[in-house]
Amino acid sequence: MYRHQIMRNLKFGTLPKFMELQKKKNELLTGAGLTPYDVWAPAFGGLHHMVIEAQFESMAAFEAEHLAQKKLEGMAALNAEQLEYVIEGSAEDRFQRLGHAAR
Repeated sequence: MYRHQIMRNLKFGTLPKFMELQKKKNELLTGAGLTPYDVWAPAFGGLHHMVIEAQFESMAAFEAEHLAQKKLEGMAALNAEQLEYVIEGSAEDRFQRLGHAAR
C-alpha cells in the first residue's frame, strides 16, 4: 500500500474556496475512474494546515494515475487556482509505502 500526501498551509480565510476546488478536482478524478483525494485538517493547532491524501495499491498504480491526471481537461487550471490560496513556500508532497505492517 502506498500513500500520497500533499501538504498545504492555507492563507487565512481561503479554506472554503480551496475545498470547493478540491471537490471539483475529485469530480474530474472519479469521472475518469481515478482515485479521489481526502482532505485532512488538524483536530487542534495549525488551523489551516491541510493534508490532501490518497492511497494506491502500488507505485506503478500511482504513477499511471498521476500521468492520467495530467491529461484531464481543466485539472491544471484547478491546481493553479488552488495554489493561489497556499502560503508561498509551504507546499510539500510525500509519498510513503507501508513498510512495517503491525497488524
